[in-house]
Amino acid sequence: MEKLDAASLLWPTEISKNEYRDTIRIADQTIADLGLERIFQELCCNHKYYNDTKKLLLNLCDDPDVIRYRLDILDDFLHIPELAAQFENVLPIMHKLDIHHRSKVITGAELLRKIAWQLEALEVYVHCAAAVKSLSTRFRQEVKSAGLRRLFAFIEHITEDDGYRSLAATLPDYRRKLQGMSSVTIGINLDNELKPAEAIILSLDAKPFKNRKSSLLSSLLGMKSVEEPYEGISPFQNIVKLNHSALDTALLKSLEDVFNDALLPIGNAIKRYIDVNIPAITNLEAEIGYFVGASKFYNLLSAAGLAVCKPDIAPAEDRICRIRNMIDVILAVGLTRQHPGLHLNNSIVANDIDFGPDGRVYILTGPNQGGKTTYTRAIGVAQVLFQAGLFVPGSQAAMSPTDGLYTHFSEEEKPNIDNGRLGEESKRLHDIFMSATRHSLVLLNESLSSTSSRDSLYLARDVVKGFKVLGCRAVYATHLLELAAGADRINEELPGENKVISMVAGVERESDSADRPGLKAKRTYKVKPGPPNEISFAKDIAHLYGISFDQIVLTLKDRSAIDR
Repeated sequence: MEKLDAASLLWPTEISKNEYRDTIRIADQTIADLGLERIFQELCCNHKYYNDTKKLLLNLCDDPDVIRYRLDILDDFLHIPELAAQFENVLPIMHKLDIHHRSKVITGAELLRKIAWQLEALEVYVHCAAAVKSLSTRFRQEVKSAGLRRLFAFIEHITEDDGYRSLAATLPDYRRKLQGMSSVTIGINLDNELKPAEAIILSLDAKPFKNRKSSLLSSLLGMKSVEEPYEGISPFQNIVKLNHSALDTALLKSLEDVFNDALLPIGNAIKRYIDVNIPAITNLEAEIGYFVGASKFYNLLSAAGLAVCKPDIAPAEDRICRIRNMIDVILAVGLTRQHPGLHLNNSIVANDIDFGPDGRVYILTGPNQGGKTTYTRAIGVAQVLFQAGLFVPGSQAAMSPTDGLYTHFSEEEKPNIDNGRLGEESKRLHDIFMSATRHSLVLLNESLSSTSSRDSLYLARDVVKGFKVLGCRAVYATHLLELAAGADRINEELPGENKVISMVAGVERESDSADRPGLKAKRTYKVKPGPPNEISFAKDIAHLYGISFDQIVLTLKDRSAIDR
């Protein structure tokens, strides 16, 4: 049989698979900062694929050929009706085959049960190959991706091979023989002392032996019934309760050889063929599960009226990320799960991201709960999805792969931190600069906020300048308006292509109610380039909770705590 390399839906070559086999490029802290655990779970059509799915995303694969290979396959899954559902129907068969193949024998089981188990594994293999072959017949004219074409070519090669056809044709007969076998005839030679010395299997029979109907003397004298071949001359003995002797062991080994060589005469070549092709099919289970889960995930978003797109792959050296109408997919999934059937296109604000020559380091300012964290997180999640070969949330995208994704999101001080919160933040930022390259993506959220504004500004400016010199893509979400206002000054101090720009999470003034003339701040959640906006929600929040000076005085007077 001509050898054909096994198909994979994740790796176009064995070299690429081996390169990323043990690669993990996303740290646990980044998983927590970006909320990636939710993505891992949403992408799994079955929890048994969780570990494989998680590892693929944590690979942060930066090979454009691998990314393109997967994107094309997912494109087929999303655009060919019923493809994902039909593949999902095959997954239980593949899983059953994998169980049989991994458990080649049943520990402690009787010989015949072991043989039956191996025979069933072959039957499941034939069934599984036939099921995938039916998908090939149905969809091979529609698929465009190299990965699915490769899979269908592989399965056609297997099922058209003479060895497979012979196996498929003869397995039912082997099954009938095994199920119909009721007894074994054994011949035993005795030594001079009439002790068993040698034994041999004479035949495998369909009829069971029976207890003797006549006396032992009659049998010895030749007075036997018409069912002589199947009547014993002594009572049955329960061999389960007997200790196995060396003779018993030899007989069981002979019986095993009979079955291996006579009952299933498929030959060494076919055995090797099965050993190669069963793993080749079972290895596809998690890969198919990956795309089935991804299809369900994106169909969920699309049903909610949210745009997802197949991103264009830009060279790594371009260091770009351009997404139109990007949304925070974690926020979107959360709302979709809470409100099934709700159309979210008008409920979630979409934003653009445009890392490139006009700006690769963003200083993002805006009020509390104005969308800074959401925007920063959305960029990181989109990058992870892209490099896992998945679509990104947005209407259009072009992205360069990164070689590392680093985050620093502010968190409450922990009592076990020796150097305090500022020391811990400084250490984490140092670690980032020890690892990041010009092709990396760094996301900071309220970093260095644990000290005074003056000290925080001093430290933050140096960090931003470090990003500019390094050449990486970065977002620094912060309340330091002076930092954003000084973006042009940083560009003047450090000329170069990696421009620092100020981004603003939108706030606008709107007319107040009739009983409160004037203007109040309103969140728009739109993030755009521009100078920092000093409009805040402090006045509105104070009024909401009754802590403006006028309200405080009124409260104290009502309590008679001060004179009216």
